[in-house]
Amino acid sequence: MRTVSVRELRNEIPHLRETLDAEQELLLVSNGEAIARILPVGPALPKLRSLAHLRKRVGKTLPDSTDDIRDDRDRRGT
Repeated sequence: MRTVSVRELRNEIPHLRETLDAEQELLLVSNGEAIARILPVGPALPKLRSLAHLRKRVGKTLPDSTDDIRDDRDRRGT
């Protein structure tokens, strides 16, 4: 991990991507005190599809739990 001052970072901005590729992490220091870590952003997460799409793909529907909940409440007397 490379340590850079705020002033150095200003000069580094045009080449920040290349620097992060090489260093993987920068520690930003102001007045000798660490104030931030700069990390490269990982690859984008895949978009999640809807639950309806998942149910269609799996071919099953979730069971209706209404009757089970009602039976449990009746047994407990609530």
